Amino acid sequence: MEAPLSLLEHYKTKQPVTCGHVGALTKEETDKLRQLWQLVIDEFDRTDSEPLRVLFRLSDSDALYEDDGLTSLSFEPLVPLSSKDRAQSESATPESELQSESVMQSESTTPNGTPLSNKIARAGSGLLGWMSSGRSTPASTSPDEDAAAQQRRRESVQDHVQRTQHHTTPLVPAPFVPLFKQPEQTRTFRSAFWQAATQTRNADSWVLRFLRARKWDVCAAFAMLRKTLEWRAGQALDEIMFYGESQLHMHTMKSGLAFACTRDRLNNPVFVIRVRVNMARERSIAAIKRFLCWQIETSQLLASGVDGRVTLVFDMSGFTRDNIDLQLVRTLITLLTNYYPETLGVMLIYVNSLLFSGLWALIAPFIDPNVKAKIILARNASGLVPFIDRKCLPVELGGSKAFKYEYVVPEINENSCMGDVKARGVVERTFGDAVDAYERATRTWLTSKSDDVSVDAGHERDSAREAVCKAFDALDPYVRARTLYHRLE
Repeated sequence: MEAPLSLLEHYKTKQPVTCGHVGALTKEETDKLRQLWQLVIDEFDRTDSEPLRVLFRLSDSDALYEDDGLTSLSFEPLVPLSSKDRAQSESATPESELQSESVMQSESTTPNGTPLSNKIARAGSGLLGWMSSGRSTPASTSPDEDAAAQQRRRESVQDHVQRTQHHTTPLVPAPFVPLFKQPEQTRTFRSAFWQAATQTRNADSWVLRFLRARKWDVCAAFAMLRKTLEWRAGQALDEIMFYGESQLHMHTMKSGLAFACTRDRLNNPVFVIRVRVNMARERSIAAIKRFLCWQIETSQLLASGVDGRVTLVFDMSGFTRDNIDLQLVRTLITLLTNYYPETLGVMLIYVNSLLFSGLWALIAPFIDPNVKAKIILARNASGLVPFIDRKCLPVELGGSKAFKYEYVVPEINENSCMGDVKARGVVERTFGDAVDAYERATRTWLTSKSDDVSVDAGHERDSAREAVCKAFDALDPYVRARTLYHRLE
C-alpha cells in the first residue's frame, strides 16, 4: 500500500485530497459515516431535546450574554442584526473570556511546562509582552476627527449607500424570518443541520468533515457536529447571511482586509488577508466577527466544487505594530478549526518582517499541531508558487495576475426578490419537501444490509440529493443577500 501524499506533493502533482472524502471511502469509513448519520437521525427523532438557543435578547440589549463555550475565542456572542438597540448591544461584553482548547493549548503554561506568566515577564513591557496579552487595539477616535468623520468611519454598508446615494430603500427589503418556520430566538437541531449541510451541495461531504477532524471517532465527531450547530444557532448565522453586506462595516469592506481573488493549484478559492490594512481601533469587535463569519460562509459557496476547502494567504507586507491583532488571528483559526472543520486547505503567510518573526515565535508553540501542519511561511513569491501558479498570483504578491481589489457597493434593487414573501413561501416549501425526501432516503440507506453500500448508495438517495441542490439554488436568493462576488461575475 502506497504512503499517502504529503500536502506539498498534492500541490506538486495537482492531485486533490480525496482520502476520506465522498467517492473515495473505504468500507470502514463508509460504516463510520453510516454510524454518524444514525446518531444525527436519532437526534432528529428525539422529542425531549432542547431547542438550540440564539444567544441574544431582543428586548434587553443591556443584558450580559452567557459565555458557555459556544463563542469564539475571547469573544462575546454576535450581536443580532435585528436588535432594537444595536448601538447599546454593540458595546455589550461577555461575562468571561474563554480560551479554545482545540486551537490553543492552555495558556497558563508553555508546552514545556514553564508558566506562561514567566515567559511574558521575561518578554518585559516591550513588544512581545504587549502582544502576549492577546488583546486587540481598543476602538478609539482621534480628537482631530470631527463628529461627521467619526460617524462615517463607523457606518455600515447600508448607511453608506443611503448617505452617498440619497436612498432610503433598504438593501434587503424584508425583515429576517428563519427557515422552516422557526422562532427568532431558537432553532431546532434538525433545521440547523439541514441549513448548514445543504449549502455544501452534498450533506455527506459536510458530515464527513467532522469524522476526519475527529480521526473517525464517531462519538467525538457527533459531539463536534452538535457543538457546531449550537454555535451556528447561537451566532444567528442565518440572519447574518440574510442581511449580508448591508450590515457589514463599510470601512472594512472598502479597505480590502480580506477577499477572494484567485484559485490555487488544487482549484481551491484563495482568500487574501491584507494585514497592513487591519486597524482594530477602526471597528468594533462585533463588526469584525460578523465580517469573518460572512466571509467564511461565503467561501463555502465559492468552494462547493472542491468540498469546501479554501486557501488563506496572510499578506504581511507593510505590517507594523499598529496592525497586530491577535484576537482576529486566533478567532479566525478557532472558527476554521472548531466550527468549520476540514475547511482550511493551507494557510500561506507571506512575510519578510522581523516584527512578525517575534510575534510568530511567541504564538507558534500554542497553535494546534493539526493547524500548524497547514501553515507555510513564505518570504517571497517563490514560496507561494508551489501552491498558487504564478500566473494566478496577484501582482501585489509577486505574481503576474493583474488584480486590484475594489469594493463594489450593493445595487439598490439587487435583493428585490427577498421582499416577495409569496414567492419565497413557494420555493421554501419545495426545499422542505426535498429535504424530507432526502432524509427518508437516508433512513432507507441506513437500514440497508448490503456489504458494499457506498456513500450515495441507491438511486433514490442520489436523486433526492440532486433535488435538494436544485431546491437550495432556487431558495438561496430569498434567504441570502447577494454578495460582492455575485456583482463581479
